[in-house]
Amino acid sequence: MTVIMRAITQLLYSDITGMHTIDTKPLYLLRKEPNQRRSKATVNAVLEAGAQLLLTIGYDKASTNKIAEKAGVSIGSLYEYFPGKEAIFAEIRRRQDQRYARLIQAEPVPATFRETLRLQISTYIKLTLANLDLHAALVRDVPKFATSAAESMLVAGFLEQSSTSVNSKAIKLRPQCDTAIALELTTRVLRSTIDDYALYAPEKLKQSAVTDQLLDLLERYLLQ
Repeated sequence: MTVIMRAITQLLYSDITGMHTIDTKPLYLLRKEPNQRRSKATVNAVLEAGAQLLLTIGYDKASTNKIAEKAGVSIGSLYEYFPGKEAIFAEIRRRQDQRYARLIQAEPVPATFRETLRLQISTYIKLTLANLDLHAALVRDVPKFATSAAESMLVAGFLEQSSTSVNSKAIKLRPQCDTAIALELTTRVLRSTIDDYALYAPEKLKQSAVTDQLLDLLERYLLQ
């Protein structure tokens, strides 16, 4: 199966699994935001311990007790902020996505829609390579429904930036095209494709040809 076909399959699967998060959403969210220095340190220690255990023993064995022990906090302190380990890994993914958003915002506003797409692709690849082992483990080992809310937030950010670029530059997308659906589809294909490379061919993410050809694929779909 090619990278693109796997990406499309993952895209469809993500929509199916996302349906199961409606009634269980609180399981994947922080109970409350840490506001004080001490509480932030506690949450950060839990997240760091969760990430380390994910890489060393895997998601299934990374219990909340083991995470608390690794973090050097009591299990009660862990549960004060996290309802379960699902929320821990969802928060790790959400913070990864926040870093992506900050990287995007730190760049000058692209002059063209093509450059907007290139920035989205190259920045996501840069973030993926910077945390390759953790990124791959989150994609491979953590159940999709545990991180779907965090991923949806990033998709929304992609869509907002793309929509702003389309509107500000008076870009005409392909005829009879639902703009919102088209932009969401390209966003999800972008993410799924890069995630797939991270799992199966991470060395290719360093090749400019991957960025260029993914850029051509998305631009041709949107504009032709």
